Amino acid sequence: MSSMNPDLDRAQRSLDETREAISRLDQQTLISIAELIAGLADSRGILWTMGNGGSSSTGSHMACDVGKGISTSRGRPIRALSINEQAITQSAWANDFGFESAMRNQLEQLARPGDAVLAISGSGNSPNVIAVSQWAKAHGYPVVVLVGRNGGRLSSFADIELRVDSTDMQVLENVHLVVVHWLFKALAWEPSLHRQEAD
Repeated sequence: MSSMNPDLDRAQRSLDETREAISRLDQQTLISIAELIAGLADSRGILWTMGNGGSSSTGSHMACDVGKGISTSRGRPIRALSINEQAITQSAWANDFGFESAMRNQLEQLARPGDAVLAISGSGNSPNVIAVSQWAKAHGYPVVVLVGRNGGRLSSFADIELRVDSTDMQVLENVHLVVVHWLFKALAWEPSLHRQEAD
């Protein structure tokens, strides 16, 4: 049985780069994303999230935090759904029309006025995420993108773009999840504060 020698130096460098990238996040862009999501309570719109691999997981995490954690703390709920969670439907679209179109095909059927899109791609060049964001932008839906330092082609379709200052995929995914939790803290009302406002 072979022994594994972990590369502790590389792992530490990743943690250090993650910490540095967090410190360089643009605060005003974070606020703009929070305001857009909060506005969905008034429009009764849905925040549609999407990504590939780890980014799809982050999008699903965002949908969970908005739909359950944030909404249950507020008087008026905010709705959020992840396109990636529609696995059966997505595979059917992908099988018949190609993987690159599968997210867009779903959004074309499901999106309604007042909705918004949160697209996540470390490289900014994921063809399926680009396709759905391009469609959403062309049809008047606000598009928020979380990307890496270079932005990629996805940047062209963003109304709000948050870039993480790194090209390391694990660092990008770390920081994108931090952004999700920043938004949670910014938007979820603390129960004690909520009770005080209701009194």
